[in-house]
Amino acid sequence: MMLLSGSNVFAEDKVALSLDWIVNGTHAGYFVAREKGFYKNAGLDVTISRGFGSGDTVKRVANGSATFGIADTGAVIAARANDDVPVRIVAMIYDRSSLGLIYLKQSGITSPKDLEGRKLGRSASGASVNMLPGFFKVNGVDRSKISEVVIDGALFLPMLMSGQVDAVTEQAINAGRFKKAAKDAGKEALVMRYADYGLSSYGNALLASASTVQDKADLVKRFTEATLKGIAYAIDHQDEAISILRISNPEVEAEGAMDELQVLKETESTPDVGQHGIGYIDERKLAATIETVTSALSLKRTLQLNELYAQGFLPKDPVLLAKK
Repeated sequence: MMLLSGSNVFAEDKVALSLDWIVNGTHAGYFVAREKGFYKNAGLDVTISRGFGSGDTVKRVANGSATFGIADTGAVIAARANDDVPVRIVAMIYDRSSLGLIYLKQSGITSPKDLEGRKLGRSASGASVNMLPGFFKVNGVDRSKISEVVIDGALFLPMLMSGQVDAVTEQAINAGRFKKAAKDAGKEALVMRYADYGLSSYGNALLASASTVQDKADLVKRFTEATLKGIAYAIDHQDEAISILRISNPEVEAEGAMDELQVLKETESTPDVGQHGIGYIDERKLAATIETVTSALSLKRTLQLNELYAQGFLPKDPVLLAKK
């Protein structure tokens, strides 16, 4: 931070955060960190933009159009292993992956093989899309027998509900709005998690470019701590968090967003997070994730941990959730 001339006020570092997907309840913590002053107190002026899939977010962080990003660990591994994209994970956001598909019970789909002969709505890129080959591979699904429709994530819900597609590639953690819409229509939305079908791994992570990690370590530390505090506050104060989220994102439906935030809480309710705080990364679990993703996607090479994970940016005092 630089001191403003003739003033005792410090200039705030301008930071751009790219989310992984369209704004929803799982993102409440970032807006809480901004509106509650966590970022400001850390000397940061943060702009938050929606994402277009983890693959796109990784590219935006790598090329500098975003300072930080939220992206699936699998997508980061693939980008690093295949194309040596210069990004590093600095903290874990989802202690377990929620990648998968959402479909209606009324479709008759009950297993991955049932997707054959169906229409699958997917984005052009993104974590759930990137991991599709591995999901199909371990479950013996013939991808050539599936009709894939590439659409924007904002159209997933209406196209699924109207029957234009039979399933969509969507993280289970974002299922709240699908379940509500289905219930209102007298139907039931279900989730098929990749983790339940042979692809268990870490989920979304906070990442920065290799140059930011190396040249702006203090900035990374300040942003990481303020972000984790925002996520913890949102999980512990859900009503307030959703209200804050909707101040700048009024299009987000409150009930669905609350469901999504609740699923995030469940995702973070693990022994590791309980002991070490939000953001913690177990190196053995990360190594196992690398092995799973590398095998499932037949990547060019197997990463070393230090190629993926930049250590030393988590807060000295763990950011813990309130015990209730």
